[in-house]
Amino acid sequence: MADECPVVKFSRDPSLARIENLKQTNLRDKFGESGQTFGVFYVTCIALSIITYVLDLALACILLYLYYGNHCGVELALTLSFMLLSALFTTAISLRWYIVDHDDPSLGKTSSFHWIVRIVFLLLQLSPLLRYIDTLIYGIKSKIAAATGNENQQTTLYRRMLDEDTNGALLRLFHCFLHSAPQAVIQLMILLKSMTTQTEANKFSTDIAVMQAWTVLAALSSIAWSLTTYHRSVRYARDDKNKIKWAGILVAFLWQLMSALSRVLALSLLASIFPAWMGCVCALHWTVMSVWLALGQSHSTACGSNRCEELFVSIALGLAYVLAFISPTDGPTRYVYLAYYLVCFMENTAALVVWCVTNSSSQNPALYYGAASAQVVAFLLAIAFLIVYYKCCHPSLKNRTKIPTSDSDCLQSDKPSYSKSYNVRPRS
Repeated sequence: MADECPVVKFSRDPSLARIENLKQTNLRDKFGESGQTFGVFYVTCIALSIITYVLDLALACILLYLYYGNHCGVELALTLSFMLLSALFTTAISLRWYIVDHDDPSLGKTSSFHWIVRIVFLLLQLSPLLRYIDTLIYGIKSKIAAATGNENQQTTLYRRMLDEDTNGALLRLFHCFLHSAPQAVIQLMILLKSMTTQTEANKFSTDIAVMQAWTVLAALSSIAWSLTTYHRSVRYARDDKNKIKWAGILVAFLWQLMSALSRVLALSLLASIFPAWMGCVCALHWTVMSVWLALGQSHSTACGSNRCEELFVSIALGLAYVLAFISPTDGPTRYVYLAYYLVCFMENTAALVVWCVTNSSSQNPALYYGAASAQVVAFLLAIAFLIVYYKCCHPSLKNRTKIPTSDSDCLQSDKPSYSKSYNVRPRS
């Protein structure tokens, strides 16, 4: 179970896998054997990434406008703060990667027009969107090169496509955990609090309530899809790994969606009653995880000019641990996953009990029983989809006769090795 949690390495070692050093013939054979082609499946996944990203941002912007028009100062400030935090962080990271790529002689020179386009998208705070567009452009060019018989160029363009795809997927993870997850909790908390109090002073207009519901749904879908598509992009970036098919993508998406729904609903229920307590618990969780990540990486990373970047990323990943587990290093994660879901189960149950005890079923029975049932059912469905995925849909199943029963088996068959370096990033 080491494959399906995104792995973000903080390596400072220069990559030896440059495009000009790749053996083109071997790579072409691997492409043909593993089915690595830029086709309908790949285009559909990128299109869904673009749609979910744009929809998530658009609905949040519309909600900001409604808050402003209805003089909802606190709600406006909370929503806008997390939008700006996510936008500034992803823009800074993407700009840093562009600078590193510019200094890499194996990638060639970037035209002035392309730099202008990059600057425009960075100023608009839409860096993941440009990565997705570049992925499609490199994919189309690789298909054209293949059709014209230019196999060397096709291989190079395909590698560039994979690199941009993984860059975009990792940026999207940052966006989701810094924007989508907080927005889902905040908007659902506000909506639940409004429905629970049943007073005209605390109830929003129908337009705002509907937009809040759609924003929460878009945020949850964005979280689930970002995690799913990152698993897919990591496997596509590895020549020795089987690729996730349609059935695996669907089941993995449902697994991540139900897991995110359960977690967000539990946090929102607690926040609707004791927002300060929920904030303190999340802040403590965030701090502990960020310190663990920062100290853990210092053992494998020499101090240098990029240490500040690594600490900055550790803080972002620490926030992600409030909602989902992301392994910072390669290795078996079976027992870590088990511990994570046990902790989530205990925290979710505690939040649900506090909410049920504080509220009364007589005030709004549909909300009372509906919210409690939805939280429990979503968690159980997440575990069920996880089991189904590893039993029936995992890409490595056809290469083994049974599910690995030991950590060493998982390590040998499922360990992803793609790393994102914040100094020099590997190209293979």
